[in-house]
Amino acid sequence: MKIGRIVSEKRKERGMTQQELADFIGVSKASVSKWENDLTYPDITLLPLLAAFFDITLDQLLDYHSQLTADEIKRIYQLLQNNLVNKSGEEVLHELRRFVRRYYSCYPFILQMGLFILNHYDYFPSVSDQEKADVYIDEARHLFLHVKKNTKDAYLINQATNYEAYTLLALKRPDEVLTLLGQHVPAYFPTESLIASAFQQKGELDRGVATLQSAIAQYLYVMMSGFTNYLQLLLNDFEKFKTTYHRGKVVADTFDLSHLHPIIWVNFQLSAAVGFAQFEQRDKVEEILTDFSHVVAKLSLPVELHGDAYFDQIESWLAQLELGQQLPRKSENLQEELFAIVLEHPVFIPYHNEPFYKKIETLKEHLNE
Repeated sequence: MKIGRIVSEKRKERGMTQQELADFIGVSKASVSKWENDLTYPDITLLPLLAAFFDITLDQLLDYHSQLTADEIKRIYQLLQNNLVNKSGEEVLHELRRFVRRYYSCYPFILQMGLFILNHYDYFPSVSDQEKADVYIDEARHLFLHVKKNTKDAYLINQATNYEAYTLLALKRPDEVLTLLGQHVPAYFPTESLIASAFQQKGELDRGVATLQSAIAQYLYVMMSGFTNYLQLLLNDFEKFKTTYHRGKVVADTFDLSHLHPIIWVNFQLSAAVGFAQFEQRDKVEEILTDFSHVVAKLSLPVELHGDAYFDQIESWLAQLELGQQLPRKSENLQEELFAIVLEHPVFIPYHNEPFYKKIETLKEHLNE
């Protein structure tokens, strides 16, 4: 709290001495001096009297702000991510919980703290991996519930509901997911087309272009994530699995996804490689994992969202996202984590002696030097 500075500033604005303020409040001059030099705080019973005397609110007296700006939320999220590098997971978790208590009524912030837990709980302390997942995923779920129950913002309610469903799925409670979201995909109304048309009518063509570019980029990311998940549902149907992979790859190659959004591309390729390995398609496994290793090795860390020559007007959209251009998951150790998936997944055990697999092991060791 900066109460000492506030008291000093307000007293001087009134042209009062410390003694005059002390006489009015009913304390000693030494007490006022200690407040202003941040040696002690006023007794809690004196705070309403001080606020009334200076004609300010208690929040103004304490210099307390319950709401954070979008930029402040991004900075705190980034701060916590950075602290994972040089602090223990326990310390970062303590910091996060302290922030949550302080800004418990800032619902956009609470939503992001729930996401931070989901994206980084593997850094936090626990007895076992399963216990860790259950404990921290449920902690995130309660943050999303808090947002959903208390905010009046329809957009935040929708986000919190979707994230709550994600946590329920992670906790293996599928019936609750279906109860929460329903059993059919809702019809989608493309509001971005209306926004772009409105800009066009106003003669603001650049903003209309930027609107539709950002929408198409999002559709692309969602579509590729859909392909990634769909592949895992087709492990009993090789022909449809193969067709789905090829169609997804055509889309990815068309939009140069390995450069535009390498993380989504990598997830798609890993999903495909796991499936082809189960179908014992050795040539496809080698082709995909070799390509995968080349892309992962060239990742520029930390990974940030960005546009390209086609999506050349999406920077303003990226800037206004909850986390801006940064990824929700800490990306400094991303290369090592991605290689670990390939080198530790049991489905790839039959390939451990293959020359291409040995090259991947060597590449990982080289990156760790």
